[in-house]
Amino acid sequence: MNPNVASKILSRLMTIVGLGLMLAFVFLVMPTKALSSIHEWLGLGVFPDQEIAVYLARSTSLLYGVHGVVMFVIGRNLAKYIALAWMIGWLHIAIGLVMLLIDLSAGMPWWWTAFEGLPVALTGLVIVLLSAKAASRQEVRDRG
Repeated sequence: MNPNVASKILSRLMTIVGLGLMLAFVFLVMPTKALSSIHEWLGLGVFPDQEIAVYLARSTSLLYGVHGVVMFVIGRNLAKYIALAWMIGWLHIAIGLVMLLIDLSAGMPWWWTAFEGLPVALTGLVIVLLSAKAASRQEVRDRG
């Protein structure tokens, strides 16, 4: 693949994934009753009426949203942050595999397990491969 094409695809991928992750900010401010309703609608049972459950839901949403901002910024400034994109890709591979193990050990529904860990790891793999190819473009430009 041409390094210019790899760079464009990687930039778009990281920007889109970043925007998707930023949607988590909605759950940061969503009323607890709405969180509870979504939890039940997903078939996960009754949302625990305890402070720790609300804290974990909101802090996780915050972390996902902040991660989305980081990915968005990297995607919009790829030439400057190509090494960081490569690192994010490797982290996604690790996070995805650990999430898969967590989902399996926690007994999450099959659809949750199928659409969480493995897609995160595969996205990370694509980011690693594209960033390596895009970095070769930058190395040539830096030398010339």
